[in-house]
Amino acid sequence: MKKFLALTLVLCMALAAIPALAETDFTGTWYLVTMGQTAGTFELNADGTCAATLYANTEEQKMEGTWSADGDVVTITVQEQALPMTFDGTDLILGEAALTAFGSSSIPEGMDISMFSSLIKFSREPGKITMAELNAYNNDGTIPEGKTKEDMDAVVAEMQGMVMSLLGGMGVDLGGADVGQGTQEAAPPLSVLEDNFYVRKSWGDQLEGCYIAKVANENDAPLSISDAILVLKDADGNEVGRTEYLGRSGSRYLEPGEASFVSIRADVAEGSTVANYEISFETSSRSYSTDTQIEAANPELRVKEGYWTTYYVAATVTNASDAPLSQASVVIALKDSEGKLLDLATSSLYQNELAAGSTITLIDSIDSTTIDYCTENNIQLGTVEAFGWVESNE
Repeated sequence: MKKFLALTLVLCMALAAIPALAETDFTGTWYLVTMGQTAGTFELNADGTCAATLYANTEEQKMEGTWSADGDVVTITVQEQALPMTFDGTDLILGEAALTAFGSSSIPEGMDISMFSSLIKFSREPGKITMAELNAYNNDGTIPEGKTKEDMDAVVAEMQGMVMSLLGGMGVDLGGADVGQGTQEAAPPLSVLEDNFYVRKSWGDQLEGCYIAKVANENDAPLSISDAILVLKDADGNEVGRTEYLGRSGSRYLEPGEASFVSIRADVAEGSTVANYEISFETSSRSYSTDTQIEAANPELRVKEGYWTTYYVAATVTNASDAPLSQASVVIALKDSEGKLLDLATSSLYQNELAAGSTITLIDSIDSTTIDYCTENNIQLGTVEAFGWVESNE
């Protein structure tokens, strides 16, 4: 009997300890990640205090506050404003309760709360760059240490795609008018003329799935490419990666018969193997801007030998009009020796003007991870193809 009582006591003590072991430890550093970038850090201390650093513009703003946890709900209070979040097993998610804490006016009409939560969250992992670094790059072209211009351009393009996707999900006519879900026209299909998908290293041991395509508008009316969704799957059909916004692309506004290039990448979950993928495009018959395609002549691959070898692609744009030309851009596709798409590069005049009758060659470098992938897999670089366009917000 004594042995039975002793065993019972041990079992009771063990069972009592299980809930404590299962509790999540929320202390430590959490990153406020906004559209993939770090907007701030929050240090949750064991004594219930919180130290926050927010990246506003190009400067840091430090604040102090408190935090508490009730089950899977964590509430951070800074400057007398409580922000409740729900732990989903990985991240702290801002849901309807968090938005309501700031007043109903903070919830835009027609907004899908789940969409908002996917764009802003608290994560144990930082974003690709900080918002301060992004603002510095946008303001004066400052490139953060360890990044390249290509990396920063890709970040900007991704964020633009996220914003467009958010507005589209809210039922906002990107031409400026608010349209309800019931009045939107059927999305016109986008034709894929050629494409390629492959998995490569992005940085360290991280893998990413890359999808690149030449697309065309084979409809009778113009269409706008809003975004794309790339889903990576393993051999059992399980999702091992997802991205819901385009990376680099050429013109997203296509008149009937016009073509362009698009690319999208998704990180592969650690320890997973990609066996298949699914790609879908979001298109619309409406657009916040239009553009006119122009000739991008003499596309070529350039190789510069030096301390290390650098690969560039180039294409020539001519202003055949009698007025200065600005906002001209080119997208240049690099292919292997078998004609398969490998990577996209983009370059633009931005606000700089090309004088009437003048010609300029726009150049951009090829992502070094693309070159590394080709080297590791004995892939020979081949042809280059380009499209040019002039954007207009009128």
